[in-house]
Amino acid sequence: MGGSFIEFKITYEHRLCRRGKQHGPLVYTVTLLPGEKITLYHSERFRRITSEQDRFSVATTFMQFASTIHQARVTNSMEALSDRLASVKTGSSVSAGGGLPSAILGTPSGSVSTSASVTDHTQLSVSHASDQFNQSVTQASMLTHAERSVVVSTYEDKETADITARSIQNDNACRAVTYFVRQVVELYSVTTAVYDIDYRLVAADAPGDWHTLDDVDWHTEAVRNAFKEAVVLLPKVGDEAERPRAVSVPTDGTVYDPELAKCCSCEPERAHRASLEDQLLELEVERRRLLLAKGDLTPFMPAPTAEAAVAGTP
Repeated sequence: MGGSFIEFKITYEHRLCRRGKQHGPLVYTVTLLPGEKITLYHSERFRRITSEQDRFSVATTFMQFASTIHQARVTNSMEALSDRLASVKTGSSVSAGGGLPSAILGTPSGSVSTSASVTDHTQLSVSHASDQFNQSVTQASMLTHAERSVVVSTYEDKETADITARSIQNDNACRAVTYFVRQVVELYSVTTAVYDIDYRLVAADAPGDWHTLDDVDWHTEAVRNAFKEAVVLLPKVGDEAERPRAVSVPTDGTVYDPELAKCCSCEPERAHRASLEDQLLELEVERRRLLLAKGDLTPFMPAPTAEAAVAGTP
């Protein structure tokens, strides 16, 4: 084909499908003794480091991180991420980046570009594209978790205005209760699919328009033969790969998981009282049976209680 060659453009579709909510990382743990009451204060790092006009929803923050990180990964550039974090570090303004360190990102440095070109056909497989995107959304998830972290403590931060207070009390008479405070997370499945494949002939006298794969009849036989050899190395439209593990994104909510202590401080006393009550009931039944056997049909007197037996009164 001389100095000409065939260039292919593969469009991948990345899908993040919401699968539901579940309990996330442990934020705080506290044990309340019987009758104890405390107040827990919730504060968010995101509200402390951002102004009101720069606050976005968790989903928006996650999508912004995922888009920026994946663009930097595919185009081999860190400049877009650095620009996003620089405003916070310099203190000139507060953005959704939240002053997070760029070391968390772990993406390579280089020049900014709007497209990525590869010469190895193994990098065109849907599994390779899926691996790259999954790494991007995983890092976006880590950054979102760091930015939207929740602080729970027993003391009130006087410098923070946006604080939620919650009082909890253990009304159990004999058992302690342990509360596990967890942040609620949303799970997203990650799927990558080959959406479209186009090609164009790059030559001195050829137009630069993109064409579909079935539009090749107008080329010369040499071009068609080279085209057929190249197409077998490309993925097929519709090929997809779903990651086996879902990605978690934090929410603004927390959940309290109470756990009742297995050991009871009142257990010996209760066990002794239950034993006395059983003995008294057995004796009362036997007494009434003997009275009936004698022909005594007078009304039965009320059975003595365990409290009276313990006190020694009739």
